Formats: sequence, C-alpha cells, structure tokens
Amino acid sequence: MLKLCLRMPPGAEWRWNGEHWSDGVSTIRPYAHPMLEHAAVTDGVSTFVVVRERARQVAGFGAADVFTTADTPTYLRLLDEIKAWPLDFVLIECTPPDGYRITSGTWGTAPLYLTDAGERLRGSWSLPDLRQQFSLDALDERSVARLLTERTRYARETLFRGVYMLTERAHATYGDDGLVMHYPAPAEHASPREIRHDVDVVEVYRRVLSDAVYARPFEPQTAAVELSGGMDSASVAVALAEQHRGEVLSYALAIGGEAGEQQLRRRAEMLLYLGFPDLTVDALPLAPLNPDGARARGLFVEPGAEPYHEAVGTILAAARGQGVRTVFTGDGGDELLSLRGDEWASVGKVRGRFSDHERLPPWLGRRTADQLDAVDDDLAPPTVINEATLLGFALRSPQFLDAGIWPVSPLCSPRLIRFAEQLPVSWRVDKHICRERFHRIGFSHDARYPHLRENFRHVMGAGLREYGMPLLAELLAEAVTVDLGFVDGDALRAALERWKHGEQVDMKVFPVLSLELALRAMTAHRGEREGALCT
Repeated sequence: MLKLCLRMPPGAEWRWNGEHWSDGVSTIRPYAHPMLEHAAVTDGVSTFVVVRERARQVAGFGAADVFTTADTPTYLRLLDEIKAWPLDFVLIECTPPDGYRITSGTWGTAPLYLTDAGERLRGSWSLPDLRQQFSLDALDERSVARLLTERTRYARETLFRGVYMLTERAHATYGDDGLVMHYPAPAEHASPREIRHDVDVVEVYRRVLSDAVYARPFEPQTAAVELSGGMDSASVAVALAEQHRGEVLSYALAIGGEAGEQQLRRRAEMLLYLGFPDLTVDALPLAPLNPDGARARGLFVEPGAEPYHEAVGTILAAARGQGVRTVFTGDGGDELLSLRGDEWASVGKVRGRFSDHERLPPWLGRRTADQLDAVDDDLAPPTVINEATLLGFALRSPQFLDAGIWPVSPLCSPRLIRFAEQLPVSWRVDKHICRERFHRIGFSHDARYPHLRENFRHVMGAGLREYGMPLLAELLAEAVTVDLGFVDGDALRAALERWKHGEQVDMKVFPVLSLELALRAMTAHRGEREGALCT
C-alpha cells in the first residue's frame, strides 16, 4: 500500500507534496489508486499517516492532501478508529523523539517489506526495491529450505536476512534500537454449529458474500473479475452480476487441452448468466520460463512469486489496456470452506493440499537439509485470514500493483470467514454451499461438477520440458544454489540425465530454477541505484 524511507528522529510537521508525505527528511509514498485513500493527523506533538482501502457508506478522508490538526483526545480517538478499520490499512505513527510504529491491518492485500538500511528504515510493497540489502552471503537458510521443499510458511522472515515482511495485525518499531518486529496475539476462530431448521443457510451465504463484494466503492466500468471457471471466482462473479450484470470485464487464462475444452464450455455457460464482456489469453504459449518472460530475461522475480508470472503479466496488461484498475479475485475460496483436523476423516477424505507428507526432492543440499526441522519455527501466530491465503497475497499482489491494478478478494472477508467457520461439515465439504447456490440460479450439472480437474499442471510441465530443463543444463555448470550448498549438484545432474533419457520431468525442479534465476538477477542488478524515495 506504500513505500517509505524514515529517518530518526521523526519530524513534527508532515506535508503532502502531490506524490508523498514528508517531514523534510523522511518520506511516505502511498500507492496511487482510486480504491485507496490516505491522510495525516497530528496533535501538535505526534503525527500518524495512514493509507487504507476506501469503504462504502463510510465517509472518507476527502482531498488527497488532507492534513488535520486535532487535540490529543481527538487524535487518540481517530487513531483507535483507524486501528479498527474493517478493510486493509497500513498505519505509521511518528512520535518525536522516540521513533516510529508501523502497524498493518487484517487483510495483508499487499506486502510491506522493511529493512534497517543504516540510519534509515526502508520499506516497500515491492521486494526488488530493497535489492541493495540483498546479499548471497546473507540468505536466510530457513526461508530457502521452505522454498526448495515447497513448504512455504507465513512468517516475517524473507529469503534475505535483515529484510522482513510485516505480517497481518503485526507492528514494527523503528528508533534508537533500530528495527524491531512484533507479532500480534493469536486470532480467535469459531467452531461449527448446528443450523436451525428454519434458516435458509444458502441465502444467508449469498447475503454475506454480497456484502463482502460491495464493501468497497468501485466503478464497474474499470473493474474486472477473474473467472477461471472454478467455484471461487464464479461465486464472486455471480455476486457482482447481482448489481452490475454486463458491466464488469471477466477474464481467464485458457488452460488448453481436454480440460481446457471443458473450461471454455463451462465459462460460456457462466457468461451467459453474467452477461460480462470477456477476455481470455492462452496460457500454454506463455508457459513458465519462456524466453520472453521476466525470469528468462534476467529480471528479478521474487522466487516464490506467482509460478505463472509470464501468463499472468500478459493478461493483466491486456486488462489494464481496457481500462481496468480493480480486479476481483477468488483468492481464499479453498481456505474459506476447508475442512479442519479430523473432519477430513469424518467424510472419508485425506488432507492433500499444503500437506508436508509429500516426498522431498532428492537434490537438497546440506544447508537445506539442515533446516528441515526448523521450517515451522518463528511463524506468525494464528491469523484472521488463512495463512496460506495471506502468503499468496504477499507473493501474488505485487504483480497486480506493478500493472496499476488493485486486487480485491471478497472471499477473505473476516465476517464471511466467521460465517463459514460455523458451517457444519456437510455444507463445506466439496464447497457444497457454493454448488447449491449455483444450482438455485440454474447452472447445469456440468458447470457445478466438472468431470476433469482444471489446473495449470500441464502448462508447468510444458514450460519445464521446453524451456526449464534446457535452461537447467546451461545453469548447472556455475549454479549459485549449488555453490552455496543449498542444492546438491550431482543429484540435480542425475535428475537432468534421467529426463534426457525419457523420464517424466519432475515438477519440483521449478523452485530450484526460480531461486537460481532470482539470485543471478539479484547479483546483476544489485549495483543499481535505489529509488529517489531515499535521499
């Protein structure tokens, strides 16, 4: 939501210059977008600057350059109101001479990375902005192990030691003691309950979801919705059509193949109901690691970022070219209606996604193997929104912001989450409540229960076969990840030889390639001057 460069001590007078807030030596630059608003308030001693999502039916800050002087009781009341804001926000409190306190909201829509850069605190939603703090000698071993084993976790640590992510509801302080990160108290969650016989739970779900979709004011002519054909994005699209049928752009990456034919057929039925103009882009020609993509061209892409970065970038650019500034996503839908604990066994299912029981890749180096027992150390405490969803936001949202687009994920509404947590298993299993909603509006069995799984696995496979494995053969001679001890070069060469002799490509090689390319790009571009935000 913002970028910053803060120096001690905080100044007493902050002013807006049309691009950023400044006290003369420190700078706070909000992300410029119509879905966001910002303001500064002072009581003559302390000042807070806040960037937050606009809320429907709630008075906003007004003009962008609003600067309010209030008495101390009013200042403290406004501060409490900001901390209770129901949508996303980042709050910076400036208290001379003590220092700064930076607090994040519940949503974590866009990450905020922070680093003590020596006499200044630097922060950004874009990790490459902090590249001057990156070093091959200061990689965080635990974070590398999480990446290479695909056991990623929601935590303040990043791949780069000394660079931290401000997790949801957390706060960071910066003063004479430098940067100190603070986790919040664990979030509380609800348990399933019985539903009264006179309650239409599907209608309640429809209303709560609709409230989440319309919680923010937006212009439908500049909005789009991801409509892959899955239950989650379709649920959001149907809610959008309640008030804006035919007005919002829908888009999707076409997966191709037999499942792709099913995807197009099911989407066509949904679009007939929604009336939305539509945009599709074929994913296969834009497979991961293709020569025209950012990774293959030597640009720094965060190693854990969207695997289909190349295809997503193309469709975001196409949507932006049609005037889109806001995209509604189905992110969080899997977690919203997920089963918990022994609920899996109660319905005869085995927990699959996010399970750590899958095999480990055979090419883990010594430094990686040494961290396997520590991947669950120093994690963020239980969160309001599911940790996997928040991690996805951190890794995915910067690509949207780079395209000038703000992502909105209504399925992560805390109120909707609270509702879903209380649903009995029978309504959550296989997303039954979503499918029943679609049944009521007339979607066919094919639209509600696709026969084939629709995912991008074959797109990843094609990318690795055509581009990834040949690229690996080139990189192995001087692989940074091997030299640093994170990857066993001999084991990786053996895997490459097996592939050359006809063995199926191992998808687990992608994190190795992603990390290797990122470290090389980091080294190549580290000498570039940092942005003008810090002077």
